[in-house]
Amino acid sequence: MTRPTAIRRLWVGLAAAVLLAAGCSVPEDSRPRALDFSQLPDDLVATTEPPEPTPLVTQEVLIYLIDENNLLSAVARDVASPARPTTVLEALFSAPNESESEQALSTVLPADAEVVSVDIDRANDLVTVALESEVFEERLEGENRQLAVAQLVFTATETTGTARFSLLLNGNPVPLPTDNGESDVPVTRDGFRSVDPDYQPEPTPEPIPIETPTPTQIPTPTPPPETPTPTATPTAVVTPTPEPGPTLPPGLPPDFTLDFS
Repeated sequence: MTRPTAIRRLWVGLAAAVLLAAGCSVPEDSRPRALDFSQLPDDLVATTEPPEPTPLVTQEVLIYLIDENNLLSAVARDVASPARPTTVLEALFSAPNESESEQALSTVLPADAEVVSVDIDRANDLVTVALESEVFEERLEGENRQLAVAQLVFTATETTGTARFSLLLNGNPVPLPTDNGESDVPVTRDGFRSVDPDYQPEPTPEPIPIETPTPTQIPTPTPPPETPTPTATPTAVVTPTPEPGPTLPPGLPPDFTLDFS
């Protein structure tokens, strides 16, 4: 092969390479432009849609709010399922929703309270709620304090199925106000009958009338007729007339006696 022939073949190969590269390159635009997805190849178009969010599964629970007469009122709320006791009590501390407000329902529990734990002791039928709050004791006094505790007692015992309730506030046990005064031991719903709308006092039994026997009237016996006492006829006493003695002649002395012997 002569040198001119080799050089000519080299130039032909270079030209072919340049043409091939020009055919495979993507032209650049001078400015951004919207793409027409209908003109894209099928392998460049997304075939999947973003997944729909998973719907939240809820469960209806009962919490206790306060009505306009300062009595407890059971209200249904939806919380995330499964409904844990802490979740239910957290719902209790949230403000009443629009529907509840229209029914004049409210709460006296402070919104800053944090539910730390809910401990259930089945052996002793007891639920202990632990709260953290800086204003619980300061804001809740008198009647409001008893109402707040009643809300906790009824909601906690409702959701846990226990009968007795105790409270830890900031890590310390606190006495609970009841209808019968402060209690240092666990309480039950019976201690809050004054705010329980379902409490029906037992009717006072009517006294059984005692029939007093009518005394039998004993007739007074009629006394027998009186037998008239016979009147004694007085017996006339006949005084015997003395027989006349001998007549003395007049003129005798007074001491004159007759001797008839």
